[in-house]
Amino acid sequence: MLESKTRLKVRFAETDAMGVVYHANYLEWCEMSRVDMMNSIGMPYSELIKMGYHLPVFEAHLNYKYPAKFDDDIEVTAKIAEMPSVKIRVDYEIRSGDRLLVSGYTMHAFVNLKGVPVKPPRNFLEKLSEKF
Repeated sequence: MLESKTRLKVRFAETDAMGVVYHANYLEWCEMSRVDMMNSIGMPYSELIKMGYHLPVFEAHLNYKYPAKFDDDIEVTAKIAEMPSVKIRVDYEIRSGDRLLVSGYTMHAFVNLKGVPVKPPRNFLEKLSEKF
């Protein structure tokens, strides 16, 4: 399993009129953590793009338990539990201290520059397999 943690502080601009984080911002935080995870194995998204691949999201699910608020310290954990094929699932937990705020996942497909589904690049799988 590959796991990465990203820490952030909730900005005022990320909150809504009720003073809590607007629901769509949690997906941005998931993306930040996912990008950090890719960097941690030496395969940044920018490198995948140079190699002719994209990883579009085709499914996203978040389960909101508690709201985050302005100035909260947040930790986003991204995990890949299974080796990918054409598809890859990334699971997330978003916490403030010990409190689980949001859990969920995104599903991605490896596609070439024309948008056609393809197998992941060999060197990506090799880097990922070192963590499993």
